[in-house]
Amino acid sequence: MNRIGRYEVIGRLGRGGMSTVYKAKAPVTGRLVALKILQPRNEIFVDLVGEARLKEIFIEEAKIMGNLSHDHVAKIIDCDEHEGQPFIVLEYFAHSIGAFIGESYRIEAPSRVISAAKTKSYLVQALKGLERLHFAGIVHRDIKPFNLMLTSDDRIKIIDFGLSRVRGEEKMAIPGIQVGSPYYAAPEQEKNPKQADGRADLFSLGVMGYRMLTGHLVDSRQGGVLPPSSLNPEIGPEWDECIMKTLARNPAQRYASALEMRLAVEALPLAAPQRCGDSDIRRSRDLWIVRGEMRREPGRVMYKDIREALGLDELLRPLRYAVQEFEVVGPLVAFEKNSGLHWQRRGAGFTLDWQQAKEYVSHLNDINWQGRNSWRLPTLEEVLTILNPPLHGVSCSSWPLLDDTIHWLWTSDHCTKKQTWMVDVVESFFDRLDRDGVASVCAVSSAE
Repeated sequence: MNRIGRYEVIGRLGRGGMSTVYKAKAPVTGRLVALKILQPRNEIFVDLVGEARLKEIFIEEAKIMGNLSHDHVAKIIDCDEHEGQPFIVLEYFAHSIGAFIGESYRIEAPSRVISAAKTKSYLVQALKGLERLHFAGIVHRDIKPFNLMLTSDDRIKIIDFGLSRVRGEEKMAIPGIQVGSPYYAAPEQEKNPKQADGRADLFSLGVMGYRMLTGHLVDSRQGGVLPPSSLNPEIGPEWDECIMKTLARNPAQRYASALEMRLAVEALPLAAPQRCGDSDIRRSRDLWIVRGEMRREPGRVMYKDIREALGLDELLRPLRYAVQEFEVVGPLVAFEKNSGLHWQRRGAGFTLDWQQAKEYVSHLNDINWQGRNSWRLPTLEEVLTILNPPLHGVSCSSWPLLDDTIHWLWTSDHCTKKQTWMVDVVESFFDRLDRDGVASVCAVSSAE
């Protein structure tokens, strides 16, 4: 499929039981969008409710989103038909909470533990979005990591309203179809989706918060749930009280509203900051010293090879970290003595797609930026040398590169024709990103 309506299809993002989501380009502007078209995977859906009813359900989702305007809810751009099938055009996002925590198709597998500060930020933003939905009488009923997208400036956007209930009406129900996702759906939602109210969405968000803090899913069917602090020493009893209240099986024991839960999350304390140079932190790091010259030329590193090539764990986090000896050359450049590399101290200051990132580096060389014309995107090996462990709750103000407002950095190495490797410098892991997604740039130059 090359075109859907006026939109040029450039790739498939995902497929569910009822619809397929494509990455597409808008006419004239070339803006990237997510295009969701009604394409039932199985004829059982058509047999159950009929083709006309499926279209009604699909268009209802477009109406729900079209009537909402909020910073933390994805915006609908267009709605039309293609060859008799309705489609919705939405904002396109390259990042999601699901990818950020490393959740895979093996949903029970451990995920990355995320800092309390970042977890708190994302929970607060998601709750603001839920406040708006619940005020409109919308119960989402499918809150999960891959339905919470991340913008290039690190804002949450709630997507996928295909299972929502609006003002108590089951306009989008299909008989016999489970409402919600395993592990994330509230107990009452699994038993009787029609009775689930906004507190079901809070339960789902609580499961996600628990997973971010501990790296594990909640499965209360297997017995009691351990408080998150027993798995994460960064957090204390206040976090336990908040998260465990959200996970109560009885909705009456949870927070009464998204606003009430948001205020509770906003009041949660963060760990008292230590410093990166503290001896106990240094002793906890498995360090290695850079020896010899590293690869400078960009190349292809396949997904199956990256763990062995860089020394990463199953969630693509370094097993060891390089000893760093930085010398500040000036306000914009730092020199790392062990690797012999000059780095931009704060990066470009804005996010770019991969082609734009290369153009930005070319611009640096054209103007002989900081007296050098050998700037380039760093290779995977070079980026590895500047990573620190995800020192949750630790102040790294003395580190001369970047800051915690920057998440993702482009590398020069690709995985496939469409995907390039990036690194999250806050939580210290590698991942693939579509080249038309956006990340920050921190150019590097070898010592002469």
